[in-house]
Amino acid sequence: MFSVKNILTVLAVAFTFALSITTPAMAQVSVHGGSGLFTVDKARTLGNMNFGLGGFYWSSNYKHTTHDVDESVISAPFTLGVSDQFELYAQFVTKNTDGDSYHADADGTSDGLAGAKWNFYNSEKHNLRFALIGLVTLPMGDKDKSLGTGDTDIGAKLAIDKEYENVSWHLNLGYLNHQSDTIDPEWLYGAGVEWFAFGDLSLIAEVSGQAWGDQVAWRDDNSLLSLGVRYYISDWASVTAGYGSWGGGDGQESPNYMWLAGITIGRGLGRPKLAGAGVSAEPVAAVEETGAKEEAVTPADSGQGQAEEVVTIVLEGIHFKFDSDELTATARDTLARNAGKLKNNPNVRLVVEGHTCSIGSNGYNAKLGQRRARSAKLFLVKELEIEADRMFVISYGEERPAHTNDTKQGRRLNRRVEFVIQVK
Repeated sequence: MFSVKNILTVLAVAFTFALSITTPAMAQVSVHGGSGLFTVDKARTLGNMNFGLGGFYWSSNYKHTTHDVDESVISAPFTLGVSDQFELYAQFVTKNTDGDSYHADADGTSDGLAGAKWNFYNSEKHNLRFALIGLVTLPMGDKDKSLGTGDTDIGAKLAIDKEYENVSWHLNLGYLNHQSDTIDPEWLYGAGVEWFAFGDLSLIAEVSGQAWGDQVAWRDDNSLLSLGVRYYISDWASVTAGYGSWGGGDGQESPNYMWLAGITIGRGLGRPKLAGAGVSAEPVAAVEETGAKEEAVTPADSGQGQAEEVVTIVLEGIHFKFDSDELTATARDTLARNAGKLKNNPNVRLVVEGHTCSIGSNGYNAKLGQRRARSAKLFLVKELEIEADRMFVISYGEERPAHTNDTKQGRRLNRRVEFVIQVK
């Protein structure tokens, strides 16, 4: 059962491993495949053409009044992001079971799992994500050795994410139908939280399990409470460690535990480092990375032989809320001031640069920066009557931070759009 001693031990290990402070990511491969925590799925996908290949090992003991089973499992999940909204995954499992009078010893390949995730709804205003997940069991295990059912079972899940700057909450509800008449359907559930307390190192807590459609005397519903850490090494790898304790149902004894360790390699898994953000731009002169851009502009020749007059104009940058491309009231006021200066200098062209902080996948940040730059341009065109052909939009995602991403204030200032002046 759950004990205060076990929980404190896991938390102490988590704090001991907190040695690096960099920047977090928001998606990672779970034990069974697909983006997630340990066993709880995330609605957010890995992102377009990102992939992850994992290797997880766990050792568990389940002790009941009539059973005492030790089990070691190796799980190899593979996940592919087909787009920013879709991902496919598959899990391959080998298992070694040290049974008792009710469970025979078994060693070999077990049934696997495949899934398809569709992140069908995102609310940037409320930082909410919803996804539907289709599940299919892969009958790869030997039924005679109790390593599989011999059937292809089908199920579905709903995954919900609520994201904040350093914390994300996750909820799963699902159903798995078994073809066999001797195995009842399962209601699946899970809830978890990931807290990026130390930059690239996150603390994870989750509860997951299943409830059988019909109870029998020796089988209980099972809930697994898990606590652990995940360290995002870079954009290509992460390591995971955790401890779980079984709870729920009747007749269980202590200890009922699970130790978990794993590593994942791939693309788009850890702290994103953009080699270049999604869109290329015309070469522009380097300017100082500040909130306002000061440029010397030579007005168009009047044809009267007058000496050239150099006029200095300053265009202010604007900032955005976390994971949002919606213009704030302050940003609109700033754009209105910029528009007045642009109308007084009709020979000026702009590169509208969209930027983000470091939280999120590389592909997602590139697109978020693009949306922010477009929001600024559309407001200048539609509301403030600046000619569209005077502005060119580019996204740098997180590639060009103006401030450190190691602090909350620095990340807030990096969520911005800046204006680089070009003269015709």
